Amino acid sequence: MHPFTWFLILYTGSALLLIAGVWFYYEKREKRVFDIRRKRRIFHCVKCGELYSIRKKDVSDGQQCPKCGYNNFELSF
Repeated sequence: MHPFTWFLILYTGSALLLIAGVWFYYEKREKRVFDIRRKRRIFHCVKCGELYSIRKKDVSDGQQCPKCGYNNFELSF
């Protein structure tokens, strides 16, 4: 084989590896960000209309609104 052929093979292979590496990095990053958002609960205050969210493990029967202090229940979609 000619040296130019080897150069093309190595260049194409390294470009494909770089693209695959960037793809895997952003897939892992997206999953991590999604998991953080998924582990939150959303509440809507019926008294003042405030929307707020808290972590799942902090949820009890209800959660007080940070604006007015009214006890609200979790939104379900």
